[in-house]
Amino acid sequence: MQFTKIFAAANWKDALGEVVLIVIGVTIALAANSWYEDRQERRDEVLVLRQLQLALKIDVEELESRFTTVKKLERDIIRLLEHMESDSPYSPELVGNIRSVRMWVGVRSNTAPYEALKSRGFDLVSDDRLRLKLIFYYENQFPSLYESYINDREFARVNIVPYFLASFRATTSNTWVPIDYQTLRSDSYFRNLCLSKLSRLQEFILPNYEKSLSMIRDILSEIESEITQ
Repeated sequence: MQFTKIFAAANWKDALGEVVLIVIGVTIALAANSWYEDRQERRDEVLVLRQLQLALKIDVEELESRFTTVKKLERDIIRLLEHMESDSPYSPELVGNIRSVRMWVGVRSNTAPYEALKSRGFDLVSDDRLRLKLIFYYENQFPSLYESYINDREFARVNIVPYFLASFRATTSNTWVPIDYQTLRSDSYFRNLCLSKLSRLQEFILPNYEKSLSMIRDILSEIESEITQ
């Protein structure tokens, strides 16, 4: 009887020991799995951030180039207005200034990495500030810049292009020469077209470029910090 009790106690201790070992093993396995998942998520995050970084670096170079072009349009239109308000006669140098009135500058962005992030879930980006900045740029700021370009293009197509077809002579070098400069110079409608174009550049398009470029540079700096930490 005593032997039976001793044997039963031993079995109970062995069973308890096995349970403890199983619990420890499961705990270690869960911890290892969690550690592996965290590392995998971190690798996925870094991969997505690198893709966004590359896309934004290309975008910022292109936007800087287009911003320079838009600034030139602004300068050209100002020079044209100043020349028409003076008593100076027509000069062939005005050809470039006149062409700028008719021009619009398109914008584009490589949104593929952002769309990939969106499909996977924004929580993949662990830094809250960076995540919110990315969302605001792609969902608000760039669409605002793009809309300003669309509005400028439509304004030119509806108002400026028809006027040019009636009042200018197109050349084979894609320039526009006034049919009658003196009439053009005193035409308040053309002057208003120039002023409207200039206003759009200064109030909407250029500020949107500046804000977009500033945001991209800020995002790139944060992505670099997040990748290298």
